Amino acid sequence: MYSRILVATDGSAHANRASEHALNLARQFPGAHVTLFHVTPSLSRGHLIKSQFDIKSMLEDEAHQHITRTECNFREAGIPFQVEVALGDPAAEIIHKAETEAFDLLILGSRGLNKFKEFVLGSVSNQVAHEVKCPVLIVK
Repeated sequence: MYSRILVATDGSAHANRASEHALNLARQFPGAHVTLFHVTPSLSRGHLIKSQFDIKSMLEDEAHQHITRTECNFREAGIPFQVEVALGDPAAEIIHKAETEAFDLLILGSRGLNKFKEFVLGSVSNQVAHEVKCPVLIVK
């Protein structure tokens, strides 16, 4: 039933639990492929970036720090996966990714790392759940 699973991850406890659910689901559906998707929030205008290489390097470093354990779990279980990173608004990037690549299921945690921003602007999971067309599993 689920052959393409998108997992939004930011290194938070909720995102780690969402990754665990994705791993368990992928085990139940032989041939399922998981995409671990990490979005680094856009930098403020006060930050100075020298080149696209600097941005790419920063994204890869941050994603690696947040999802190393998750990658190991998927490798050990023999579940096919890939890691992708993006820079921008997390909700918008997750919605864009889910809509443009026809995933069967999107899994994400109910809360992320930035509690203050979530309180003021609304949670990423709430925004995503209301926008995407594919089924969404929000893990508490």
